[in-house]
Amino acid sequence: MPFAVMRNAHEALRASIHLQGQKLTAGDLAGFREEWQTFKRALAVHMAMEDNFMFALLDGVGGGAISTARVPEEHVEDTRLAAAVDAALAAAETSALRAAWSAWKEDHLHHLTHEEEVMMPLTMKTAATPDGRARVFHERLLVPSEQLPDFDWYIGWVVHMLSQHGSSAQPPNLATRAFAWGLQHACSPDQWRRLRPIVQSNCTPAIWDELTSRFGLDGDGPIVSSRTTSKGPAP
Repeated sequence: MPFAVMRNAHEALRASIHLQGQKLTAGDLAGFREEWQTFKRALAVHMAMEDNFMFALLDGVGGGAISTARVPEEHVEDTRLAAAVDAALAAAETSALRAAWSAWKEDHLHHLTHEEEVMMPLTMKTAATPDGRARVFHERLLVPSEQLPDFDWYIGWVVHMLSQHGSSAQPPNLATRAFAWGLQHACSPDQWRRLRPIVQSNCTPAIWDELTSRFGLDGDGPIVSSRTTSKGPAP
């Protein structure tokens, strides 16, 4: 399931939101600020992958279902609500911050669920087989997304969050496996050689051992494509 790269990234976002709530409840504004800023950095990459590449792909196979469901407009609303959080955080107004963050959180969690309900069934229409979907993901999402600022960092952040916190339905090893295995299967050999150390360094040793000994993540990415480009490791 190569599109688990997008789906399980939602679980990393949810884990960060949970941490934000804990820090805000404890009155740890410095800790909240750090988690919020890191979250926004990751979300910027994730939303760009959707806005620039994934929405068009799924609209194409789904007869405009993404546009009909007004999913892109939800990103605009999310940005508006997040700006209110930023303003309250900058003013160090605790009560205003809690109110703004609560409004943003409710909207964002609803958005993630809505995306999953609308988008994930459409991913099955992109190709008839898992290998076919891996190639579509490679060509339509992975190759262009590599050019986004912070892409390599984002991959490491998602792996770190999943390997530390798991998901709402999966323990850390399963949540990490779904993401990393899907990513490997959408990679060319050069891409996976670049991304594999990022995945490894952000996993717990036990999870990485399971990924390599049982699922071959120390091997190569299988996709061969003339469109694949090579990029040096992130600084």
